[in-house]
Amino acid sequence: MLRMAVPLITAVALLAGCASPPLGGGLFGSGLSPPLEAQRTRLKQALQGTPVVVEATGDRRLRVEVPTRHAFEPGRATVKPALAAVLEQVATGFKPYAATTELQIGAPHDDKATTKLVRERAASTRDHLVSRGVPASRIARAGATTAPGLELLLSDRPMDRR
Repeated sequence: MLRMAVPLITAVALLAGCASPPLGGGLFGSGLSPPLEAQRTRLKQALQGTPVVVEATGDRRLRVEVPTRHAFEPGRATVKPALAAVLEQVATGFKPYAATTELQIGAPHDDKATTKLVRERAASTRDHLVSRGVPASRIARAGATTAPGLELLLSDRPMDRR
């Protein structure tokens, strides 16, 4: 019995080592590429204890969401200090991978937000990131989101500007 168990255990171990990672798993459990996983890990550490959400999405993007009350005053587009601190962290992690990473900005609505205000919030966020060294050419979109807070989506895919 023992003679048969050893080869069987060896075969199972070898097959387990060759198994594909689970869907969405990639090299890391989050499914993100190494650069985005590094950014996710760093942001989660830096923003621990805050209401900021840092998570991997099902389509292998990094999502950062800042609650509206921490991002903007009602009816205003000026970046609040709490959002500025988050944007500084995002810019710091983004710059080393700027050649192959793109960023999308989704500005939130609140009770007083018009379409114009949403566009101004997205532009204000974009301008703040650019002032911190994020190349404007790597910001794929700055517009509205259905998320309850300011949403930043980072992805590996280089932008195709043909």
